[in-house]
Amino acid sequence: MNIQLFHRVGATAAVVAAGFGLGACGSLLDVEFPGQIPAENINNPSLAPVLARSVIGDLECAYNNYSAGNAAHSDEYESSNGNVPGVNWGSRAISAGEDDYALGPCENSSYFGMPSTLGTARYQSEDIFAKLSAWTDAEVSGRTNLMAQVRAYGAYSYLLMGETFCQVAFDGKAPEAPAAALAKAEAQFAEAITLATTAGNTDIVNLARVGLARAKMDLKKWSEAATAAALVPVGYEKMADRGAETSRRYNKFFFFMTDGGYFTVATELRATANPQSPSYDPRYDIADAGKGAFTPQIRLWYTKKYPSLSTPIRLASGREAQLILAEAKTYPGSQLDVAGALGILNARRLQVGLSAIPASTDPVVVRNAVIRERRAELSFEGGHRTNDLLRYALPWKGANGSTKIANEFDGRAYGATTCWPLPTKEANGA
Repeated sequence: MNIQLFHRVGATAAVVAAGFGLGACGSLLDVEFPGQIPAENINNPSLAPVLARSVIGDLECAYNNYSAGNAAHSDEYESSNGNVPGVNWGSRAISAGEDDYALGPCENSSYFGMPSTLGTARYQSEDIFAKLSAWTDAEVSGRTNLMAQVRAYGAYSYLLMGETFCQVAFDGKAPEAPAAALAKAEAQFAEAITLATTAGNTDIVNLARVGLARAKMDLKKWSEAATAAALVPVGYEKMADRGAETSRRYNKFFFFMTDGGYFTVATELRATANPQSPSYDPRYDIADAGKGAFTPQIRLWYTKKYPSLSTPIRLASGREAQLILAEAKTYPGSQLDVAGALGILNARRLQVGLSAIPASTDPVVVRNAVIRERRAELSFEGGHRTNDLLRYALPWKGANGSTKIANEFDGRAYGATTCWPLPTKEANGA
C-alpha cells in the first residue's frame, strides 16, 4: 500500500511508547501522548525501543480491525443493523470505493478499516527495521532483539493482506497477486526466527514460527509448513493487546458486536452453545444476550471470548500450529500421515470434552474435519475463517454455490465481495 506516514505535527512530534500502553495505527508522529519530542529526533537511536514498540502497536491496531471485520464478513456473523456502511460489512457488500473499508482508522469512528491500518503497520515495520539495521549495537542496546520483534510483527501485516486481499500493491508499484505478500511474509518470518534465536527471545521465535507455518500453508508448501508448525509448543499463545483508555485501543468485537449489537452470531453456530446439541462445541463460546440487537427485532447472540473493551485477541498459538500440522498431514508428500492428523484433532477434542472424530484413512475426509476443527478452535479471531472460506471455496452467504442469498433477519441480499478489493482511492493515489 503506497501510504505516506511520517509527517510533522507543528513544531514537535508525538511518539507512541510501549510503556504507556498506547497502540499506534496512524502515523507514528500524529498520536497524542504526553511527552513530545522534536520530529528531527526520530532518527535518534536512543528511541529504538519506543520505535520498535510502535510497530507492535501498529500491527495490534490493524489486527483488531482485521479480525472483527473478517468475522463480520465471513459466515460467523450476520448484520443486525441497518446503518450504512455497517450493514455492508456483514453482507459481503463492501466495495473498492468504500471509505470506511479503505481509509478507516483504528478509532471507533470507523468500523473495520483494513488497507490503511495494515498499510501503516507494513510501512512502519519496514522503515523502523531499516533504521535499526543502520544503527550499531553500541548505539542500541539489544538491537538484534528489537529487530526480531519488528520483523515478526511486520511480517504479519504482509501475511494478513496475502490471505484475504484480492490484490496487493506496495510502495507505488503495480498491483500484484496476493501471493506476493505471502512470499514477503514467508521471508520476513524466517528472518525474524534467525534474529530472535540469536537474541535468545523464544517468545518471538515461536510467534514467527506460527506465522511462517501459516504463510507456508497459504502457499501450499505443505512439508515446510509441517516442519515449522511442529516446532511450536502446543501451549504457546501470543495475544494482541487491547485497552479501554482510548477508542483506538478498543476491542472491536466487544464494541461493535457484543455491546453495540451491530452484528449477531450466525444461526448455524448457535447450536454450538447447547450441550444437548450434536453441534455443541465450547470453543465457540457463544451465548444468547437475552435481548435485541442494534435492530431490536433481531436477537443478539455474541461470543464470550471478548467480555470487555480491553480483552486481548489471540494473534498466534500452538493450537493454530497443531491445526496447520494436521492439515499438512492430509496432503501427499513426506508429511502425509492421515492417522497422525486425526490424532491431533482427537487429542484436542478429548481435552475440551468432545467425542472423537470417527477413524478414517481418506485424506479428504480428514482434511474436511481439520477445517471444521479450525472453524471452532480459531473462531472469531485473526480472519482465519475468511481465509479458509477463500482457500477451499466453501459456500457462504451466497458465494461458492451457497443457496442462502440474503440475510435471514432483514432480507437484505448479499453482495459480491469475497476477497477484499484493492481500494479505488488508494489505487488512484488518493
